Amino acid sequence: MKRFSSYRVTLFFLLIVFIALWQPLFAVAQTCEEPIGKMVSVQGTVESQKAGGTQWQPVKLNDTLCPGDTIRVLDNSRAQLALANQSVLRINENTTITLESVDEDQTSLIDLLKGAALFFSRGTRKLKVKTQYAIFGVRGTEFFIRVEERQALMSVFEGTVLAENKVGSLTLKNGQSTIAAAGKAPVLTVVARPRDAVQWALYYPPVLYWPPGETPVGVTGD
Repeated sequence: MKRFSSYRVTLFFLLIVFIALWQPLFAVAQTCEEPIGKMVSVQGTVESQKAGGTQWQPVKLNDTLCPGDTIRVLDNSRAQLALANQSVLRINENTTITLESVDEDQTSLIDLLKGAALFFSRGTRKLKVKTQYAIFGVRGTEFFIRVEERQALMSVFEGTVLAENKVGSLTLKNGQSTIAAAGKAPVLTVVARPRDAVQWALYYPPVLYWPPGETPVGVTGD
């Protein structure tokens, strides 16, 4: 009887070890019916975490991403993500973002938790970028956001962006920048050479969009 009990304990222990070893592979295998984006350039170390998960997995070129997935780009790394609504994100090193959802009106919602990203949202494509200091609503534009300590800096290169939080709102157009600080309304600020802040984003493959059901052609990761 003692031998049988010992056997059951051993079997239970082996089962726990098996689950622990294979859990990351199960997480990778999980997919969604309607991916929200695809990674079209991966340079360095880029990782993703599934919604509700705890495991970080390496991101590879052409990996698809689902609503709720979080992406982090580590030191000396960059990434370019094409969203299903044809917006494009170029993500700087030491940046973490969550792909939250797509609204009924096809507005993609991105949560920029830390770091910096350059966004392209052409034509009538809709995009909202959320930070802990403000939400930036976009209509056909190219703009840059960097989340800093206790504030977010945003510069518009083309188009229109509405920056808003619980304290106030501000509409920005070509060449304008704003700072949204903790507990304060967004305010205009002067950035002498805003393009200097995105030098890291210049050496990418051409901006390509990923319409649903299609795969970007001619894009390679370094």
